[in-house]
Amino acid sequence: MTKLESAILYLLARVKKRGRNNLSKFELFKLLYLLEVGAYKYTGRSFLDDISFVREKNGPISFDVYNALSNLEGKYIQQVEVKKADYPFSRCCISLKKDYKNDNFSQSEKLFMNSIFEDYLDLSIKDLKALVYKTPPMKEIIGKEGKGKILKGYPVNFNSIPLDEEMVDLIAGPNE
Repeated sequence: MTKLESAILYLLARVKKRGRNNLSKFELFKLLYLLEVGAYKYTGRSFLDDISFVREKNGPISFDVYNALSNLEGKYIQQVEVKKADYPFSRCCISLKKDYKNDNFSQSEKLFMNSIFEDYLDLSIKDLKALVYKTPPMKEIIGKEGKGKILKGYPVNFNSIPLDEEMVDLIAGPNE
């Protein structure tokens, strides 16, 4: 199982612990994107080595996530179309098929994922989308787009995220 697949299962388990049955595919993409943003901000590198994102109409998406979902479908997760009264279209929602004990992450990796996911899990889809568009990689792309033009398929550059030097020093510990 890849680290990305494990992260998807971990996120779905966190959602379930919080009393939600599923995540929309939109939310999943945005939360994994924000996990990568956090990783670059605090460490200067990717958390999920096997993932890349591109610009699409509703923000960044990853074909790697589609492949991971396909690999997990049936055995670990189920995907269903859900229609809600407050939105005119159905959404693809993803849930764990059964409880899954995820031992693929160290304690520090779990703490990092929890710190990112817990900040954003209660956001509405609208607020989640707005937050994603405020990140440095999306601002960089939007700056290149111009009026009414969307650079669909344009690669997201996580290296545009400034490193939080104070946090890096804190993680590294005291110099001796």
